[in-house]
Amino acid sequence: MLFDERKLSTESIDDLIQCPVHTVEPYSLMLAPVYVLMRLNHKLVSVKAPLDFFLPDELERLKRYEMFYIPKFVQLSVQFQTAARVMKNVLQSGIEGLKPAPYEISHEVLSLIAPLWGKELQVEPFFMAIFAHELCEPLTPEQIVWAREQAVVRHDLGLMLSGAFVFMAAHLGWHDFAALTQARNDIYVRTVTGEEWDDPKTELELMVSALNILLSQNRSVSCDALEGVGDEWARKVSARIRTFVRYRGLPKLGSPTIYGEEGFAA
Repeated sequence: MLFDERKLSTESIDDLIQCPVHTVEPYSLMLAPVYVLMRLNHKLVSVKAPLDFFLPDELERLKRYEMFYIPKFVQLSVQFQTAARVMKNVLQSGIEGLKPAPYEISHEVLSLIAPLWGKELQVEPFFMAIFAHELCEPLTPEQIVWAREQAVVRHDLGLMLSGAFVFMAAHLGWHDFAALTQARNDIYVRTVTGEEWDDPKTELELMVSALNILLSQNRSVSCDALEGVGDEWARKVSARIRTFVRYRGLPKLGSPTIYGEEGFAA
């Protein structure tokens, strides 16, 4: 991802969210650019880009700054994190043998994720990656460290492509938590190790192949774009979002974006 590393003046510090360094977990994906305050020369300096992560020794070294400073843009990502956490609770709720009926789970999951499309009915891959990272079991440190060091561009693509798959699958009734985690892991690993997804042979590969094309052609995945794919899964996702909107009304807020004056993407 091309991160627009904007220089922030110390006058803007009141417009940033403060996050104690000691509360940040190693290997957690950053939801926005992260800055530290250099007190001697009065500068805010970027120390991490979005979708990057801190190693344990990096956090130890940065403890002396006490606080990280994060743009308020991060609040757009938090709504995807929150939806994923609630969905995880839904999928793991119930006593064994007395779980809610599948249609009840599907209805509750759709009620959680449909509003994330915003009133333009589109979602950017960055936010889908955040959603999947929160919903699924984490990728191993060995996997993401290797990918960041050896194939940083494909690391970003792997996160966004596997995230897009999980996000779309949630709309389609793929509510097996373990299966979603395994699929996300496999797609990420295959992508960072060079898979181009141009010769699909399974249903999963067909879906990932179509998503890979969508992500390469557009800044966001919209209902209109899904309908242009021509695959049944894509038409189902679009139809379910449009049906939800028909009965509940368009979300009041615009579709979140990482671009523009308030965003961070170049």
